[in-house]
Amino acid sequence: MDYATPPVPSAKPSRRIAGQFRRMVTGPASWFAAPCPPTVATIAVVAITGVMLLCIGWAACTVERRLVSAAGHNLVQAATDAASKLEMVIAERRGDVEVFASTPIAQGDPPEALASYLNRFLSTHGSIYQWIGVTDKTGRLIAATDGSKGRGRDHETWFTQASTLPRVTAVTTPPHQGRRPSTSLMFSAPVLGTHGELKGVAAASVTIGALVETLDQTMRVLQGMEWSEDSNIEYQLLNADGDVMADSTLGQEGEVNLKHLGLPSARLVAASSRGFIEETHLRRRAFVITAYAQVALPDPSQPRWGILIRVDRSSVLAPVRTFLRKLMSVTALIVVPLFLLLLWLVRTLHVEWHTALRESARASEAESVLKKRTEALHSLVVAATMLSRERDLDHLLQQLLDITRLHTRADYAALWVPTCGQSQPGGQMAYGHERVTSLIEQLRRGKSHPGWLVPRQGTIRLTDLTGPGGNPVTPDLLSSFLGVPVRCHGRLFGELLLANKRTDDEGPMDFSDLDEQVAQTLATQAGIAIENLQLLEESRQRSRQDSMTGLLNHSATLDALSRELARAEREEKPLAVIMADLDHFKRINDSHGHAVGDVVIRETARRLQDAARRYDLVGRIGGEEFLVMIPACDLLSAGEFAERLRSAVSDRPIETPAGPLTITVSLGVTAWCVGQPLHPQRLLETADHALYRVKHRGRNGVETASPTERAPDRQVALA
Repeated sequence: MDYATPPVPSAKPSRRIAGQFRRMVTGPASWFAAPCPPTVATIAVVAITGVMLLCIGWAACTVERRLVSAAGHNLVQAATDAASKLEMVIAERRGDVEVFASTPIAQGDPPEALASYLNRFLSTHGSIYQWIGVTDKTGRLIAATDGSKGRGRDHETWFTQASTLPRVTAVTTPPHQGRRPSTSLMFSAPVLGTHGELKGVAAASVTIGALVETLDQTMRVLQGMEWSEDSNIEYQLLNADGDVMADSTLGQEGEVNLKHLGLPSARLVAASSRGFIEETHLRRRAFVITAYAQVALPDPSQPRWGILIRVDRSSVLAPVRTFLRKLMSVTALIVVPLFLLLLWLVRTLHVEWHTALRESARASEAESVLKKRTEALHSLVVAATMLSRERDLDHLLQQLLDITRLHTRADYAALWVPTCGQSQPGGQMAYGHERVTSLIEQLRRGKSHPGWLVPRQGTIRLTDLTGPGGNPVTPDLLSSFLGVPVRCHGRLFGELLLANKRTDDEGPMDFSDLDEQVAQTLATQAGIAIENLQLLEESRQRSRQDSMTGLLNHSATLDALSRELARAEREEKPLAVIMADLDHFKRINDSHGHAVGDVVIRETARRLQDAARRYDLVGRIGGEEFLVMIPACDLLSAGEFAERLRSAVSDRPIETPAGPLTITVSLGVTAWCVGQPLHPQRLLETADHALYRVKHRGRNGVETASPTERAPDRQVALA
């Protein structure tokens, strides 16, 4: 069993152990040492009332936040649906203009027939379109629904875009002079000839009222919701600059710019696709919840519009506030009787206060008697601290026996240690008096006088081992026995065994409850110290291992090489060194990723470890480089051994997430022989030189080199 050295403990464990023993010694009597004054109960009444009010307030705030969030998400969904429907309407109008521009009537009919067709179309769709016209390629109107034939429109933005772009464009523009800006959407499409030449432009102006009909439908749906029956729900349609294009309440189209007025939702809708915000209504100065969503125009060059839908915050929270008023009324009816009940409890507590004072006086007398006992246990705390500071396992166990014998006044002490980590009987006795070891083992197993075994919380106590006349009935003068397990976190490290407790007059007696508690405390502290030693040793072992493969890491490999080389010289036996390097490993990482490369490294390490002998050492000295040290092996045998390693890696494909991969490895072999200088670095350079020759020769092979060969001054690294 390997043990590690624990760190130097602080004083906290000692204070904790002291507190445990103090509670063990004083017992319930100390509970009356400082009874609560009656004023504490009064404070408790006020505190309970305050806590109740705080809980109600916290619950109300939580419900309000969730209601606001739910209403905001509902409005966002409604605004998003309305934006989607508006985009579909705009897409339909765009399709109408595109189809009209491609019809023969727009390309070659006489102006009179074209004007007649446009007027009939406008009369049929008058609720949607405001104006429809067709120009020639110079921008002069050929026909229009307002009769403005011959007027030049080459300066209009819609004409410029349609004559230069081979697609339908949409711009926000006034359809007629005298109208307010940003009240209609102008669609324009090029009219092309049979050979693709520009013959003119077809344009149509769509009314905003026809577009926002979907918003009116959304408002009617929202008015039907339970939480919005009495709410002030309104919407606004904005262009990219923040101008109001449609308003459900005031009709301020083209007159108000909400972005200039500093409305937060107007700025957010220009920057974000959707969401909601709590803000102050600009006109009514009331708190509202505003949801926003963007509307994408067919022309990608045009900025997006925005839809704002808002509802009064007070309307959303009206149900919960009504409920809270009722709840406060009910709470008042409950708290007042509860307050009177607590006052009665204060009076009762006042009576108990005087009773506790009397009990405290009696407890003080008992505490003075136990004071000497507490002082004696203080030395036990110091002893437990000494155990926690011990860094050597043998010294730790010996100190455990000595300290336990001192505090329990036992003649003999021994320690049972499980064999090979087993927690079942059949372990070995150690660190005890050889004269009584075998008998204590019999008693621990219950083979002698099993009727006297008294198990108590994991311990074993044997009492009354004397026969008639006070003579012991067991050999070797054993009169009493106590066995305590040494555990930590449920793990058994051994068992502390005590025999023959003596009094001041050297007479035999049984081990008491206090002796059992002392032994348990020391055993617990020893278990913690032993576990700390093991953890420290495990951390030292982990610091020597490569985290990916479990092999020796670079520094541990070099240390092992120096040790093996020194031992080879001491035993006058050769030492072979094999340096292995995966071929084209960089290509694997570049082609399949580092995760696949890690699988290849781990599997290669496993195969090298399996192919090596039990006492051979395998380490990872680089990304894809490994070093194998073979004691008592000459150069010729090492070459054959390296060929086995190469076959173990290369003969079978490696299963990876990218599929089976065939990996080859190049190996450079060298060996130190008796009589040669001890230069670990020289061995590494020689093996690396042999590896270089394999790489230069074509990879996937084995090359041997003697340390007496002179390696080239510069080597070229081959992947």
